[in-house]
This record gives sequence, structure tokens and C-alpha cells, in this order.
Amino acid sequence: MFASGKRILTLLAVCLLLPCSLHATSQQPENRPAETAASAPEPFARVAVIGASVSAGYGLRVDLKARVQLGDIVDCMIKGESEGCLDLGSNMLFRSPASVGDTQVSKALEHKPTLVIALDFLFWFVYGSNSGSTEERIERLDLGLSLLDRFKCPILVGDIPNMAMALKGEGPFGFPLITRRMMPPEEARLAINKHLAEWANSRSRVTIAPLSTFLESVQAGKILAVRGNEWDEADLAAMLQKDLLHPRPLGALSLLILAFDRLALSIPEASDRIYWDRDEVYERLLEKTSEERGHYEAAVRRRAERKAERDRKREDKHLPSMSL
Repeated sequence: MFASGKRILTLLAVCLLLPCSLHATSQQPENRPAETAASAPEPFARVAVIGASVSAGYGLRVDLKARVQLGDIVDCMIKGESEGCLDLGSNMLFRSPASVGDTQVSKALEHKPTLVIALDFLFWFVYGSNSGSTEERIERLDLGLSLLDRFKCPILVGDIPNMAMALKGEGPFGFPLITRRMMPPEEARLAINKHLAEWANSRSRVTIAPLSTFLESVQAGKILAVRGNEWDEADLAAMLQKDLLHPRPLGALSLLILAFDRLALSIPEASDRIYWDRDEVYERLLEKTSEERGHYEAAVRRRAERKAERDRKREDKHLPSMSL
């Protein structure tokens, strides 16, 4: 009788304690985010750069006399060791943003990035020869966003700037690289950036680099100060190529400082891994490219010497012969 009573009390105790045990187990995942965050990869361990011509380093060779992509500048901004940047930016993204963008994203995923930099990735999903309504442009934007959504690591993506100034630019063939038809109306552009912000706000891993704010502030004659660096309207003129669409080296570097400043707000530990001084980073970039620049300058000298030798021989050939 007493043994039977003890068994009943034991069963009752187990039944009472079991829900508590299950409740404690069900609460464990809520405590895991801190552990996940602690074990998350350092953001600059493996960086992938995707995008269009700005990411591809269009025109930077003119100033640097070396082949440079955006990832090369990123490498010069990062302190400590990393695996370097995977540069996937392409001048051809404007022709087919969906297919070229999909290829870039797929290759970047193979790299298993800890950070994706996509400053101009979305630009040609909104701009381009296919004009359309605001809704149509947002549909194309959503296609680009669906590609970015494949990344589960932090994403640094640029918003859509007003590039009306490029209508007065001079491309390699003497005329602007964009036309009025390619540009979204201002009302549409604002709606597109609002849609982009809403998309980013629902994804904690996404940081928007406000390229539009940078251009608008500097063009308006305001002094923009970020991390000890300052820019004004005169700086903007010096930072853009003749086409008024692509940045020169200091322009690309400035965009990255602005972008990384926003990234550091969402990932505070990233701040200590970045060289913030624009002039210091530019010197690091010059040092990084010095060997290639030396080869380029030597090749220019050799071509000049060969041309001078050919000119001299032509002159000698046409000199009248001297008779004794």
C-alpha cells in the first residue's frame, strides 16, 4: 500500500516537472542569438564586391596608371589580415542586369562571403534604356533585391542617386553616357528609394549606403563631414571623371568611407578595422599600385623612345646626300 502510494507520488512529481523541463528547453533558442553573434565571422574576413562599372573600377587607370577595382581600394582600407576581396564588378552589368547580376551573385556565394559590397549593383535595374512607370521600375528593382536576398551575410548596398549631372558629361566618344530617357523621374526615384529602405529595414543584415544624400549635399554647396574627412562642391568636381558618372580614385575612396561609416553603425566592431583617413588610404593605394605604375611608365618611355628613333630615321632618309 505504501509502496504503491510512493509510486503514485513519483509519477505525479514527474508529470509536474515535465512541463517545466519542456518549457526550459523551448526557451533555449531565445538565448542563442547572443551565442550566434559571438561566433559570427568577422565582417572583413571574406569580402565580395558585386556591381556595375563603379565596382569594376571604370576609368581609374587613367589616374593610377594601374588596373584597379573597388575591391583593391577596400583592401587598402582594412586593417589587419583578411582573405582579400573577390572583385566581381562588371562594366557589362548595364546591358543585362538580371543575368549578369545573377552570375555575380552565384560566384560570390561560392566565395562564402562574410560581407557583400554592392554600391552600384542596383543602379541599372532602375536606370537603363527601358523606360517605364514607377511600378515597372520598382518591379525591376525587386528583381535585383531578390538576388541580394540570397546572401545571408551582411550586405552593404547603395541607394539610387540622381545622376542628372551626367547629362552634361563627356564620355570617351564625346557625348554623355546616359540620356534623359534612361533616368527615372525624380518622383519615381524617391519612391524607389523608399521601397528600398522598407526592404532593408526588414532585414537586419542590410545596410544602405546613402549615395544620393552624398551627391545632393555636396552639389547643394554643403560641407559634408564623415570620420574626420570633409567634402564640398569643389571636391565633387575633382572626384568625378569627365563623364560626370564615374568617380576618380579619390571619389571611389570617398564613397567607401561614407558606406563604411553607415556599416559601422550596424556593426560597431567594424569601425576599428578601417583606416578612415582619406589621404592615408590614398597613399596606401598608390603604394599598392606602384609596381604596376612603374611598368606602365617604363612602357610609355619605351614607346616614346621608339617613336623618336623612327622620326630620326625618317629625317635622315630625306636629308640630301653630301658630295665631295
